[in-house]
Amino acid sequence: MTYLDILNLQHNQLSGQIPPQFDLLIRLTAFNVAENLLSGPIPSLLQNFSASKFAGNQGLCGAPLDDCPPSRRRWRPVRIRLHRLNDQSNIGAAVGFVVGFVVAFYFPHLFVCSKRFGAYIVRI
Repeated sequence: MTYLDILNLQHNQLSGQIPPQFDLLIRLTAFNVAENLLSGPIPSLLQNFSASKFAGNQGLCGAPLDDCPPSRRRWRPVRIRLHRLNDQSNIGAAVGFVVGFVVAFYFPHLFVCSKRFGAYIVRI
């Protein structure tokens, strides 16, 4: 769901916390969970949306709503961004593999370091 742009979940009687994995939805431009039964802190990436998008959830807290009560936890989750492979990376890897294979096939003497293996090299 990393390419998700719009998520509208209002009026669905959803309960529990908003999962912290929502911080991975970096392309999200519209988000609405108003009028549900949600509780807990709002994930940091979703804090950019207006308070009206979270209205009607009595248990939600954190920006843009009221601050959350102090937690007994001493640690906070750290957001880690992972780089994704794109088409250019895939093409580069494929070209590198093919070039390496061709060079190793046509010039095997460059890759054999011992004369003992010399008998196994077959010239075409």
